[in-house]
Amino acid sequence: MRTGWLIVGGIIGLLVVVGAGSFVVSPDTSGGEPVAFDDTVSIGLTLEERLVLRERGAFVPRAQVVYSQYSYIIGYRGVGLAAEAVDDPLVRQQFGYPRMVHVEVAPAGVELDAEGYLDANQTNEWVPAGEAFYVVDSGARIPGSATAVPFADRAAAERFAERNGGRVLEWTDRSAFPVPEEDGETTQRRIDEQHAEADATVDSADELLERDGEVVVGEDAATLEEALATAEPNTTIRLPAGTYEGPVTVDESVTIRGENATITGDGNGTVVTVTASDVAIVGVSITGVGENIRPDDIETGDWDERTEIAYGYADAGVTVAGADRVLVTGVDVETPTAGVSVRRSNGTVIDDIEVRGDEPWQEGFMGVVTIRSPVVLQNSTFHDGRDGIYTHRSHGVVVRNNRFEGGRFGVHLMYTSEALLHGNCMSGQEFSGIVVMTSPSGTVISENTLVGTSQGILTSGSDSYVGGNLVVASRQGISTNARNTLYTENTLVGNDVGFRASSIVPTSRVHSNDVVDNDEHVEVGTGPLRVWTHDGKGNYWSGAAGLDREFTPSGPIDGRLHRSTAVETLAASPLAYGLRTLRTAVPGMRTASVVDVEPRSTPVNSSRVETGRQLRDDYETNGTVDCPRQRNT
Repeated sequence: MRTGWLIVGGIIGLLVVVGAGSFVVSPDTSGGEPVAFDDTVSIGLTLEERLVLRERGAFVPRAQVVYSQYSYIIGYRGVGLAAEAVDDPLVRQQFGYPRMVHVEVAPAGVELDAEGYLDANQTNEWVPAGEAFYVVDSGARIPGSATAVPFADRAAAERFAERNGGRVLEWTDRSAFPVPEEDGETTQRRIDEQHAEADATVDSADELLERDGEVVVGEDAATLEEALATAEPNTTIRLPAGTYEGPVTVDESVTIRGENATITGDGNGTVVTVTASDVAIVGVSITGVGENIRPDDIETGDWDERTEIAYGYADAGVTVAGADRVLVTGVDVETPTAGVSVRRSNGTVIDDIEVRGDEPWQEGFMGVVTIRSPVVLQNSTFHDGRDGIYTHRSHGVVVRNNRFEGGRFGVHLMYTSEALLHGNCMSGQEFSGIVVMTSPSGTVISENTLVGTSQGILTSGSDSYVGGNLVVASRQGISTNARNTLYTENTLVGNDVGFRASSIVPTSRVHSNDVVDNDEHVEVGTGPLRVWTHDGKGNYWSGAAGLDREFTPSGPIDGRLHRSTAVETLAASPLAYGLRTLRTAVPGMRTASVVDVEPRSTPVNSSRVETGRQLRDDYETNGTVDCPRQRNT
């Protein structure tokens, strides 16, 4: 027995030496030089915001920080972010203390433009943060907040303050630097308000269903095209049962209401194009959509225009082009390309439609495409095709209570902030059920059900809320790549990997989740220690119930407690205890790991766990599921 303890002690002693040599960094903060900002692991501002600021030539105050327990240099777009981070106890717990902080100073004669942005290019002139002088309360801003403006000398800072107002501070006064106010909790509080705004948009669009005056095709007009040419504005064109030839353009404010009617195109182009506001398309089936994804006769421009053309100008069943308050409801579309395409439209509602795309997804396109259009999409079903819904710069889009089956992605957000994705059901996506790209902010992903997807929810960006989702029988449940984001009350059941801790800079909160019956509860990518406990609230991990100690779901022992009873004995052994003690004493020993300081003994939501297990069993037996989905009213 004594020999065993000597071996254990020797191993632990060796690890202490190795750990100390590998991870403990000298407290000396006097040396070191800044690096090019592109060589840092950078955070702050969405990709869209960065592109826009670059095109307009606006200076963004930046900082870079070297932390004692982190091998990467962190770059901050906004000196307020850096100032807040270096004093944050959670940041210090995960990265260590700040060894060096440099800020990029503004040119001495910089001016503010009409919107408060700093009218200058990046200087790439870096000085130690403690040697710079900062002007606050001047009206200078970056997207999302006011900003402190750093200068290399006090005289330049005072001249800027004289021209623009404000006061001059030093780095020791950094608690007064402005920082963005958004975070995951703020975004969560927006949910009810955004639902109410969407309800008001739907109510407004529904008014288009109640119009005086009617033109009946087959009685008052020979064809749909003739009816569109003769109908008075704000009237209804009624289509009795039958097939009606397209393509057609709706350039008056009318409602087209079908009664078991089909509008068919000639297989060359969009079938119904809406260019007038206050139009409703109701109760029709659409076939004969063209196969062209990108037209050849539209000139290309900058990156933004090229993206819009590449995705927004495909042939579609219905295209809304620059028209506001359009309602598409009760419409079925069979299409090799897009189902509904909406460009530069406000107040548009897509409700209770069904789109059938091509299979495999490589031969199809998008069910719904929105370009600069904050549509409300609800109560609809999408089969196959490439993406169920694709958004581009459609800030504030609402996607709720829809069903997505097959295809590549269910919901695909690009350059789209403040989206609300709620109550949707996705199954069988080859790549991902929900994917958020291009670093947006303020995304809400709540109470969605995802079954049998390759990747459940892939997040990016910042200041988002991911809560109340159920991810089952997928290769990977939820990634935690977004920054300043709240991941809470999610249920992950029977996945290959539950959570993927993929953020290099872990600034999010992950707590009160149920992680059950996964092959691996957590897979960790590059990065430091992540602490997934907040205000005494941990997560429920199958296999960890009843533990009176911290739990490391990414560890070689704790990560297997739910898979083998033999591991329980190993977890209680002196060696395992010693290693846990060592990792507690030496922060560097926790690199690239997740720790739950207060794991729960009971699930947060037992009924959702059981629902997840039933869905897993159904999917494994039948290859498909009948996902629970509430119809929005």
